[in-house]
Amino acid sequence: MISRILGLVRDIVCLRYFGAVVWHYFTLGFMIPNLFRRLFGEGALTAALIPIYTETLHRDPQAAKHLVRSVVTLLFLILTGLTLLGILCIFLMTRVASDGKTLLTLNLAMIMLPYMILVCLTATLSGILHVHRHFAAPAATPIVLNCCIIGSVLFLKGLWGDDPWHQIYGVGLSVLLAGLLQLAIQVPPLWRAGVSLNPRFLFGDESLKKVMHLMMPMMIGMSVIQFNVLFDSLIAYCLSATDDTHTSFTLLGHTIAYPVREGSLSYLYLSQRLYQLPLGVFGLALATAIFPLLSRFAVEKKTGEFAATLAQGIRLVIFIALPATVGLILVARPLIKVCFELGDSNFTAFDTEQTAWTLSFYALGLTAYCLQQLVVRAYYSHQDAVTPVKVALWVVGVNFILNLILIWPLGTGGLGLATVIGATTQVTILMVLLARRHHLHFQHGILTCLYKSIVSTTLMTVGCLLILKAIHPESAMAELGVILLSALTIYGISSRMLKCNEFRSLLRNS
Repeated sequence: MISRILGLVRDIVCLRYFGAVVWHYFTLGFMIPNLFRRLFGEGALTAALIPIYTETLHRDPQAAKHLVRSVVTLLFLILTGLTLLGILCIFLMTRVASDGKTLLTLNLAMIMLPYMILVCLTATLSGILHVHRHFAAPAATPIVLNCCIIGSVLFLKGLWGDDPWHQIYGVGLSVLLAGLLQLAIQVPPLWRAGVSLNPRFLFGDESLKKVMHLMMPMMIGMSVIQFNVLFDSLIAYCLSATDDTHTSFTLLGHTIAYPVREGSLSYLYLSQRLYQLPLGVFGLALATAIFPLLSRFAVEKKTGEFAATLAQGIRLVIFIALPATVGLILVARPLIKVCFELGDSNFTAFDTEQTAWTLSFYALGLTAYCLQQLVVRAYYSHQDAVTPVKVALWVVGVNFILNLILIWPLGTGGLGLATVIGATTQVTILMVLLARRHHLHFQHGILTCLYKSIVSTTLMTVGCLLILKAIHPESAMAELGVILLSALTIYGISSRMLKCNEFRSLLRNS
């Protein structure tokens, strides 16, 4: 929760100071290390390592320690090689870049690329700590990144002059500092858990081979998903009007207007950050906490416990994500206006409307995003990485086609809608196949929870709209307060009246 709130504060500080246009180019420069963080650190390697490490730790603790040392050593060597190769390629591209904004993007990418090594190692070590039931240090890593970026904008901006186009380099350097600090705070709890990080250059262990064998199809699946995100951003970047004089292009003798304008990457970035606030606070946190438990039940062949745990997670996702979807749509415009536009800000009213429009589409898939994190880990806990890959490959093709179609009538909102359709399709297929292949009967209570959550969410939506119509808030701040207070009150009361077990469970455990 703290990390997500600080992430929002970070975005408020950066977008208000730099504006949507400057942040447009920073987002593209930060995309490469972020891509590898999700692919290696939080993605394929961690997903492959946790079930094998859990199994090895259960059977032979000493072999598990050797596995960690070998994995960390191998990961460091691979990422260092990729980073050096990437820096060389980007440097050669800077030699031929003629456009100043393109050069800025390349320079920022070159500065932040080493962060890829640090953050991937950090994410891998965080996965190890999760198995040992330690969650504090891993949860603190994004807090460190957010604090470093906020500090670079508020306190060190003068070092790079008064021009935001130059000061953005300070943010890039702060990312590297954050990577070092993030890695450092993982080490003490690992030592206390008896895990050594001394290099180990023996890569012939059977457990390591199993990790690599499991990791390869996972990497394909994860890369498909992450490159799909990259393609979304590249589509928006390539189809953006850069200024008032470059608003169209010529294709086969026809003049075609660009569907989006400069700053569209900022709208995408900010929309993704805002819908990921409930996703990260609840969806990812739930999946992260449940994954080691699912892996243990899978190893011990306890199908009943596995299904019950997964079903409980699905019910909690439905109960939280459905009202959060409507809530995000209702608060989109006033929230963005209050946080980013009001006062002395370079974030304009047009930027607010475009971001709110994009967020409204992304929010429609919040339930699917949360379920996706949970269901994919259910496959990985059974060491089945092939099925999610096959589904992801099919879905990403559909998503890419929808991106190219929907961006024209809906702008950046079309990219969000394509993502929603893809995620919903993917999670539906995965849930059906999971139930069939493993003979799982985890539907107990899910339909009841779905029904009660839909009723409560409907009452919440109608109630909020009626209250807004009756009160007519005069400011965005007042509108935001009315929506939040009304939504929480109505959903809470209706859930209690309908006797939702998930509501009582959350109250009991909070």
